[in-house]
Amino acid sequence: MTDIKRVNALKADNTKNQWLDRLWLYLFDGDNSGLMSPGQIRRERRDRDRVRQFEMQAILEAEQDINDIHRGLKSLDDDGNVIDTPPVEAVSTHRIIENTAIEQDFDTKLSSPAHLLRSAAKEISVRELERSLNIRKIAIQAEHLILTTDEPVISTKPISAEWLSRWREAAENVYNAELQPLWAKIIVYEIANPGSYSLGLMATLHQLTSNELEMVRIISKYTFTDFIFNAEHYFDEDFHHAQFEVMEELGLLNTLPTVKNFKRESLRDGFLYLVSGRKALQIGQLDRVSEAKLPIIKLSRVGRQLFSLCKQDADLAYLFEMAKFMKGLGLTVSLGDWESVGVQNGHFNERMAL
Repeated sequence: MTDIKRVNALKADNTKNQWLDRLWLYLFDGDNSGLMSPGQIRRERRDRDRVRQFEMQAILEAEQDINDIHRGLKSLDDDGNVIDTPPVEAVSTHRIIENTAIEQDFDTKLSSPAHLLRSAAKEISVRELERSLNIRKIAIQAEHLILTTDEPVISTKPISAEWLSRWREAAENVYNAELQPLWAKIIVYEIANPGSYSLGLMATLHQLTSNELEMVRIISKYTFTDFIFNAEHYFDEDFHHAQFEVMEELGLLNTLPTVKNFKRESLRDGFLYLVSGRKALQIGQLDRVSEAKLPIIKLSRVGRQLFSLCKQDADLAYLFEMAKFMKGLGLTVSLGDWESVGVQNGHFNERMAL
């Protein structure tokens, strides 16, 4: 490794360490999490993967205990310890039950304020434990995302206290394993660039069902930064348009047909780049065409954020359909791979002229 590469690698590691430390600070106020913090792992030179594997196994075992509590197989004692609940058939009938007067007194004690408060406290303890485990599972996923992503710069600007409070309130109540990685993405990229995700996005994401999430993933294959090319001859009336209607009900897009005018100020080195996932269309000769209007379905602000979170590989047949339309306007079109650099920039590697 050359000296320059070594220096760059050290800078990248330092940036990620800062990113991880800020994540733990926001989520757990430092080390107070029950999980080994990234800083402690570095200081003690621990094997991160092994540590997280052990911790995740402990979380799953705790979740199993909670499931057993809900099923009546286990319970919490007065000290907060999980104990086995004896089966009903193992509990012997006491003659006291036959005494009506004593039975009534016994029932009164069971419904006393002290007993009700103890029962409520145990129920709250179980719910709080569930929420705490959810946050810790999301934290481990967020850590993995930071370690495996290429983000050149993270902002020193702090996250809004209101935003963080809303995120935590929603994330700790996410029990769907399919949705938890999205909440990890939100906190990770919000730390890197505060203001990236709105409160509206969190409200929408929190109400998504598994079926709606799958629709979002399907539609994301057709999204560009702020629009979907309205490919009338490509989209199926029963399949695609039915999903568009659901997306509109969620406030993610507007199915009312409109057009997008491309501005020459958007050109870079004489080309316009339309990016969808890891693919892009390179549009040329835009400066020689008097008018270039593309029929589109416009995405809302929340839609842009959510589709980018759930982005899938672009649909190539759809891109070919779009390229055909653009060529019909007198433009040149090439298809290529897009390598993102930061939030707004990237490199285009041409694969074929269309």
